[in-house]
This record gives sequence, structure tokens and C-alpha cells, in this order.
Amino acid sequence: MMIREERPRMDMVVDASALLAAYLPDEGTPQAHCLMEDYALGRVNLWAPRLLILELLNACLMARKRNRISEHVLDDLATRIAALDIHWADVEENAQQVYSLSKEHGLTAYDAAYIVAAQMRGCKLITGDLRMYETVKESFPFVVLLENYTELRDRQDSMPE
Repeated sequence: MMIREERPRMDMVVDASALLAAYLPDEGTPQAHCLMEDYALGRVNLWAPRLLILELLNACLMARKRNRISEHVLDDLATRIAALDIHWADVEENAQQVYSLSKEHGLTAYDAAYIVAAQMRGCKLITGDLRMYETVKESFPFVVLLENYTELRDRQDSMPE
């Protein structure tokens, strides 16, 4: 009897917009929930620059300030964000590359940092930010819009070992 080894986990860089689509109740999308389920089941390794945590916390604080979420939900989200088992991509050592990408493509340094992180890891970047995606999709085909996540995952699952 032949024993099949489990397919290795996929490494993916995720930006704050992709995770917020799973965390904020009014932004929830099936694709975001699928990504988080794959993360919880150990199918994917999530990578990001360290700024991710601050971006997530800030977005949650702003959602509370705008009455999009309750204080209780804010506290719960802060706890869940702090518990994320994210692998950190140290993009700070590539600050010049982040700067160059920002300037060349009209991106924020934050968005460019996620792109550099994906380049460093040699993996896909999942984003929920349509404007950023539209800006960079031709230059950086490894950037994948969150709404296409399950298609990407299904293609990966069907690849021969």
C-alpha cells in the first residue's frame, strides 16, 4: 500500500485588507472566510510585514469610532489579531526597494511592503484592495485579488505532485 504524503502548505503573504474582510462583520466575504479556514486548518502559512498588526488594529479602532462595530466586538477582534500566528517578513532590510516600488507605482509604502514581502518569499500576495490590485496586476502577476482566492487554491490543489 502506498502512503501519500500530505501536500505542503502554501505560503502566502496577506495584507490587512484581506484579513479585515474576514474579521469585520460588514466586510465579510466567502473568500476571506475560506482563506481563514485554510489558515486555521494548516493549509496555508500566512506571511506579512510586521506592520500588519498595527494596520489591523487601527482599522478595527476606526470601525469602532465610526460605529461599525461595538466595543465588545472591538475587544474580541483585538484579542484575535494578537493571537494570529503570522510569519513575519522583515521587509525593513529592503526599505530602498519599498521606496522605489512606492514611487514607481504610486503606492503607499505599506502596500509596497506587502509586495516586497511576497517577492522575498517567492509566493502570492492576497489582497482585498481592488485599487492596489488594479494598479499593480500587470507588473506583479503574483498579486491576487481576494475574490480569486478559492480559484488559486483549487488550482494549487489540482497540481500534480
